[in-house]
Amino acid sequence: MASITLLSLAPAATFLHLPACTTSFSPFAAIPRSLTGRRALPLRARAPRRVTVVCSVRRGFEGGQMPLYRRLPKLRGIAGGMHIGLPKYVPFNLRDIAQGGFKDGEEISLESLKSKGLINPSGRERKLPLKILGDGDVSVKLTIKAGAFSSSAKEKLEAAGCTLTVLPKRKKWLPAAYVKNQARAEEYFKKKNGGAGESDAASA
Repeated sequence: MASITLLSLAPAATFLHLPACTTSFSPFAAIPRSLTGRRALPLRARAPRRVTVVCSVRRGFEGGQMPLYRRLPKLRGIAGGMHIGLPKYVPFNLRDIAQGGFKDGEEISLESLKSKGLINPSGRERKLPLKILGDGDVSVKLTIKAGAFSSSAKEKLEAAGCTLTVLPKRKKWLPAAYVKNQARAEEYFKKKNGGAGESDAASA
């Protein structure tokens, strides 16, 4: 009986010797094992699978674009980064002056209060200026240097004959190029306004 030699598609070069079919063609003999997958059978149609897909989309999802809660502007203050709610001064009331035992002519400042232990700023408050508040009374004449005074404290201290000195605020750091440009702009507008005033005086 004659035989048919087929070249296998496997990585190793092997030969398959199959007997020839004289009566009828058999598809099982002509299909190599490597082409049929796990079984040596031709591919057949399979019944469709019933797959239940549950799609759960979270609230606020807009398909991948920037959501609305991120496009809207944010609030200021505590909701915007806890910057507005931070203290700007170290408070000190008038009633605490009597506890410090200050006498006439003495000076009250941030350093003197620290040395006597009446205030103990820590952390961020160490760089803040002093502010005198009007809770209490004062009966001695003092020289007070602070960054700010409340309206009631100012009235009570002036009535007691105290000397008040408002210290300048700490300058904000600015780049050197910005300061230079600001000085040039001020000089330019000063000359421009001065030239306009001279021309008006000459025309008059």
